[in-house]
Amino acid sequence: MNGGNSSGIGIGCVSWDGQVHADQFWRHYAFGNVRERRFSEIWSDVSDPVMAKLKEKKKHVKGRCASCCWLEVCGGNFRVRAEASTGDLWAPDPACYLTDGEIGNG
Repeated sequence: MNGGNSSGIGIGCVSWDGQVHADQFWRHYAFGNVRERRFSEIWSDVSDPVMAKLKEKKKHVKGRCASCCWLEVCGGNFRVRAEASTGDLWAPDPACYLTDGEIGNG
């Protein structure tokens, strides 16, 4: 009931070199560096299109996630997993175990 994965919202990662990532699994994408800008500035800067969309990810998910009756509960879940498996950050999370009937698409 916490809204699913909160990468880029309530979870973040600052790597050893100061790079700020949406979480520890996003090492391929950085929003900035704490050696150059304050973390609070980086984290709230929605001029980066990925950060802006993560802050409101339910509006951007595609496929079965977009029409799922449980979207408010899981929030589209883990975006980096969708990207890793499909190449599309906004594709459905491949780890969703619900059937199309269970999400209201069947």
